[in-house]
Amino acid sequence: MKKNTRSNYVVQTLIDDEDMNADFASLYPATSKIGDAAASFIDKAYATIEKKDLYGTPAAAISECIGICQNVIKEGAAISRLLRNPLNCRRELDDNKLAEVEKAEAEQAELEETQED
Repeated sequence: MKKNTRSNYVVQTLIDDEDMNADFASLYPATSKIGDAAASFIDKAYATIEKKDLYGTPAAAISECIGICQNVIKEGAAISRLLRNPLNCRRELDDNKLAEVEKAEAEQAELEETQED
């Protein structure tokens, strides 16, 4: 039997022990492909900007695509966490969405305030 060390207890504290639902098991490998595809696109997009020496509108369009892919990577990670740990992750995702909504509302209020001046 494996002896528990202090570092094992720390890891056990940091990672919840919820078992993956068997119904989700077949979906899990696809979650890594989401992030892999986005990361591959980001790599190729940067290479394209450099190789073709793009600037202006074309470079801005590719940069915006890179930003979208950065979000895709984050969402893919969220999907992975949700499949592995649905109970605790759902709460975390809800909190993150609420924070995003509050940030967007604050930015909108600031924009409206600036326009009134």
